[in-house]
Amino acid sequence: MKKKAPVLTALKAHADFEYYDGFLKVDTVEEIKRVFRGPFFTWYSPGLGGRTLVEAKAELLDLIEAEGPFDACLGFSQGAALLAAIMIDYQKNYPFRPNLFRLAVFICAAAPVLVTKSAAEQQPDATQSYRPLVDCMAPLTESWKGPYVPGHGPQPYEEWNIFVPERVCAAGLAIRIPTAHIYGSKDNAVSESLRLRDMCDSRKRVEFDHGCGHEVPRAPQLVSQMAETINRVINHALTAV
Repeated sequence: MKKKAPVLTALKAHADFEYYDGFLKVDTVEEIKRVFRGPFFTWYSPGLGGRTLVEAKAELLDLIEAEGPFDACLGFSQGAALLAAIMIDYQKNYPFRPNLFRLAVFICAAAPVLVTKSAAEQQPDATQSYRPLVDCMAPLTESWKGPYVPGHGPQPYEEWNIFVPERVCAAGLAIRIPTAHIYGSKDNAVSESLRLRDMCDSRKRVEFDHGCGHEVPRAPQLVSQMAETINRVINHALTAV
């Protein structure tokens, strides 16, 4: 763990971690293949269809119910977007229930998305059980123009939308737990990290720009600063009333 996860190693005295992969095995871009050996997994993919997002949400909620409760969650990139999506959905569906987590950490986050039109809906046997939530959340989104992983753009007849912070907050659905936002100003998708940041309660969030790209830096000073950022949000959660 010390060689592979320096930030989590720095936090080890304060937390225990469980690790979960996405459920879909996929190919990936060459840049990632040069750094990590496969297999590679994703939670959902526009290229594999809108149903993958619906199923990813359901599978993650089942995992939380079966293996939780968890005090906190931590997601990188798409994992952060999926965590944010289920928290927003949960607040909409169950406004008076306890939160799914006490705090969340988002690293180089993508922003949560919504499939407003799915190719699966063209099939006679397609389930429509998820439509009511989609229909009421669609006004909080706008068309998502990407960037998409090469080969994973949306299928024909599907529409993938991205949540708009101002609309989420105006609807009273800003993520209400303490959150930490760690991102890199050189990340091509940093605008999505900031979009997700702005969907979280401004009174309960902390942030840190590590100044690099779409990665978790390993330089000791940056590791220390990232760990301190996470410790700050832990303290927010511990003192929350």
